[in-house]
Amino acid sequence: MPCPVCRSEFQIPKNGVAGLPIRTHAQQLFKVSKLGRKRYCEKHEDERIKLHCFDCKMNVCSMCCLEDHKTHNYQRIEKVAEHFSKSIDDSMEQISLAIECFRGVTAHLEVENNKMLDNIKALEQEVKKRSKEIKQLVKQLVNCQENELLQKLQSLKSATEEEMKSQKDTLQLAVSEMESLRTSSLELKLKGSPSDITQAANDVRERAKVLLQTYVIPSEYHAPSYKFTPVNIDELLRDDQNFIGHVVEVTDSGNFKSYY
Repeated sequence: MPCPVCRSEFQIPKNGVAGLPIRTHAQQLFKVSKLGRKRYCEKHEDERIKLHCFDCKMNVCSMCCLEDHKTHNYQRIEKVAEHFSKSIDDSMEQISLAIECFRGVTAHLEVENNKMLDNIKALEQEVKKRSKEIKQLVKQLVNCQENELLQKLQSLKSATEEEMKSQKDTLQLAVSEMESLRTSSLELKLKGSPSDITQAANDVRERAKVLLQTYVIPSEYHAPSYKFTPVNIDELLRDDQNFIGHVVEVTDSGNFKSYY
């Protein structure tokens, strides 16, 4: 069945829904916030955790520093938390900007999609009008070619809408992933202690970096534009001629790409 988020197909496990993988990033952040509430060292039960070891990327007590980290670079948790909190803010600022950009591109896609639909609708009207003018001469052939043109326009519309839907799905997935990270990060900052923040900050930054590398903000999308070109009435007298017209795509350079 297709994934409800990214639409990629996957196989349902033999044990059903219970066997499906869980998106664990936000859960892991919450777990590290929850576990970080313990203020005392597991190794030295009477010692409070007051320091952060940069070499080991972990919070430790004074005894741990003397025993295992004395040659390492460490600093008091409260001081480190200020720096890590700022780095989280910087990452989330980039994430927020990316979210707004993706939303803007999604809105632009919708506008372009509506323009394309209006364009196709107008061409359909032109095709129908032109076919009506010449039906008295070659009614059967005109009807045949009219259907072919309308089917082609429907095919173009379907292909364009499918392409836009694919891009919109990707953009919506990007926004969903980024909003999830932003929400969990804000919860970490609001509810987490300095120890929680230092413990999870590196994971937050790495996740933000991966998202920004995975979902690159796309360039502005322009839906294809088409033009209807009626044939000269004199061409009706020739054999094997198109009696209605042609559908062509109008490129940015002003050239035409013929479809029929």
